[in-house]
Amino acid sequence: MLKTWAEAQSYCRETFTDLATVENQDDHDRLQSILQGDGEYAWIGLYDDLTRWKWTLGNADFNSDTDFSNWKSNEPNNQYSKENCTVMNHVGRWRDYLCSEQRPAVCYYEQGPSRYILVTTQRTWHEARAFCRSKYTDLVSVRNRSENDHIISLQPKRAWIGLHRNLWAYWSDQSHSTFTNWNEGQPDNNGDTMESCAAVNTTTGTWWDVDCNSKHYFICEEFKIRHKKTFKLKFQSEADLNDPAVQQQILEQLHAKLEKHGLPDFKLRWVETDGQTFHKQKQEEEEGILV
Repeated sequence: MLKTWAEAQSYCRETFTDLATVENQDDHDRLQSILQGDGEYAWIGLYDDLTRWKWTLGNADFNSDTDFSNWKSNEPNNQYSKENCTVMNHVGRWRDYLCSEQRPAVCYYEQGPSRYILVTTQRTWHEARAFCRSKYTDLVSVRNRSENDHIISLQPKRAWIGLHRNLWAYWSDQSHSTFTNWNEGQPDNNGDTMESCAAVNTTTGTWWDVDCNSKHYFICEEFKIRHKKTFKLKFQSEADLNDPAVQQQILEQLHAKLEKHGLPDFKLRWVETDGQTFHKQKQEEEEGILV
């Protein structure tokens, strides 16, 4: 049965649970054991969401489909599957860019007489963010046309702004990606169409980025859930609990605790409500919902 990635996802969700998630070496070994070795591609659940970005100021979620954006035509294109930071040019158009490139930056200065500061020194995106945070408030966020026009007046030339995203960060079931098994040189997004879905080579077991609209075999995942329980957990921490890396660390610690108490057969995941996993309460506590 040959399907596009989206068609395969729908079929797996209707018939089983979802497209296959490979979270660790054990999952990979189980996947490898069912491959037939004919060299074809088979879809798995990993994908690269080009619409799911964050502003570094406050780590606020951004979605290209719903929020103000001013992308240049055919951007973001994630060339070579390595572009996950954003520059603005002198006419206010945005492009995704390789974060390790050295560019000027636009900082935001909340307490300053001028809120938008063009810093002409060439830095990588991460260096620029660190500089803006040390000297001003942060790299600039651009939430509407007026803010975009203010920054245009500075005449930036491919200058960093605060928009960034994680590459290949999510599985179809919305769990975060930490384990990978890419083939050498992959992912490379090196085709005429956007290659933002992952497939496994049925001979080698390695992963390739593939055009999501091409048709391939696919691998579904099925869970027999006897008891499903939802827990609300409260945390007090100075860390950003909506940071995927922090959430993953919490999951790993919970997983180790449960295994220690003789509960090895389970799967933990965070559930988002209104786009957030954790929500501040009156006592400045943080609460997350874990399934």
